[in-house]
Amino acid sequence: MPHTAPIASTPLPSLGIDVAKLVLDVCLLHDTRTLYQRFANTAEGHAQLLAWLAAQGVTQAAIALEATGAYSLAVAAACQLAGHRVAVLNPRRVLDFARSLGRRNKTDRADAHVIARFAATQPLELWEPLPPAQALLRELLRRQADLEVQLQAEARRMETAPAVPALRQSLQRAAKWLAAELARLEKTIAAHLAESPALAADITRLQAIPGIGEKSARLLAAEIPRHFKNARAVAAWLGLVPRQCRSGTSVQKASRIGHAAPQLRDKLYFPAVTALRCDPRSKAFAERLRAAGKTPMQIVFAVLHKMVRTAFALLRSKADYNPNHALFQTA
Repeated sequence: MPHTAPIASTPLPSLGIDVAKLVLDVCLLHDTRTLYQRFANTAEGHAQLLAWLAAQGVTQAAIALEATGAYSLAVAAACQLAGHRVAVLNPRRVLDFARSLGRRNKTDRADAHVIARFAATQPLELWEPLPPAQALLRELLRRQADLEVQLQAEARRMETAPAVPALRQSLQRAAKWLAAELARLEKTIAAHLAESPALAADITRLQAIPGIGEKSARLLAAEIPRHFKNARAVAAWLGLVPRQCRSGTSVQKASRIGHAAPQLRDKLYFPAVTALRCDPRSKAFAERLRAAGKTPMQIVFAVLHKMVRTAFALLRSKADYNPNHALFQTA
């Protein structure tokens, strides 16, 4: 999730929120008190949560919750808007923290307490919502991607469906509707970009990167938050920074940790392959990695790593792409 600077070291009351589709289980650590409560995961429930905090004398808290997709974003935004300091955590970090405490039970209440303990004892990074124009573009593109998957599925069904008129007519109607809806959605996206010249300029700028076409540029402009502290943080967010596994005489293949935006990283695989095929600098970079004994998949992800870092630099600086930049000069 998006991050900014670490929360200040001044002690704040800590609130852990265990998020479910319908309810929020919360645990507040304030002074010597440990308080539990449950609220509905609705706008009304979020208002009740904030009112409850105020009733406990908490005007600003360090609030932590796990990233659970759409179910966590609304409450995070409500708390952040109310002036609290919000961190949206990688669930893997919370799980590892719970194990370090020797916790074996897993209930909603226990999870909220673990998250509150995490907020009270660990350095946190603040979460920020995306700007409205970027958030809308992201949702439109995700909807477009979902419809494209459905249209491809209907096309495959028509290829293998029995020659039964009623069945084939149903498939044809579904495919026709999906194609028409995709056309309408494309017009909506184009209109939104016409009303958001900064986003449109970002997309044009990104297309200068070898391997990046209009569709990939839209995806990068919509999905990548601008307030990461540096390009390496973005690469880590996408799971593109390898984790070394070397201890004593045991040496294992480097792996990648789970990441926050699987829909983005997976869709950038083929642009990286295209860069390897068409971009001289990417080819030279790949040759150096190949000589160092890297596997083909490691090389693709290394090029993708460089591509994402370049994209973030352009998005942050608003500068045009410079093919002579030294980013690819080191492995």
